[in-house]
Amino acid sequence: MGRRRKPKAKTYELEIESLSHEGRGIAHLEEKVIFVSGALPGETVIADRTFSRAKFEEADVKEVLKPADNRITPKCEVFGICGGCSFQHLSSEDQIEAKGNWLKDAFSGQAKVEPKHWLEPLQVESWGYRR
Repeated sequence: MGRRRKPKAKTYELEIESLSHEGRGIAHLEEKVIFVSGALPGETVIADRTFSRAKFEEADVKEVLKPADNRITPKCEVFGICGGCSFQHLSSEDQIEAKGNWLKDAFSGQAKVEPKHWLEPLQVESWGYRR
């Protein structure tokens, strides 16, 4: 296996357009997609590049210049370190909406299936369990 080279340091100011299913913000810059850990749609952030390929890059939020209205303070003290709570900076209602949209996109885009009726998502307390 080859070693993963560390990319040259680069910092961007980005406008986050959407959210990936891993909870990373998605921005576009110079025909590249940039996945930004810790960013939400509608935010303007300063981000440090962590990984680079020909068509995409990965970055981490260094500073949120303009926060999204649905950004909340994560309750977990290890948020951003472990992978168990990658959406805690997004309000509970918006998490459920985003996950429902990804499910609909998977059915219509990948499976080419359009269900006749969607059930409302089951909801319990916002904290104290894993989604």
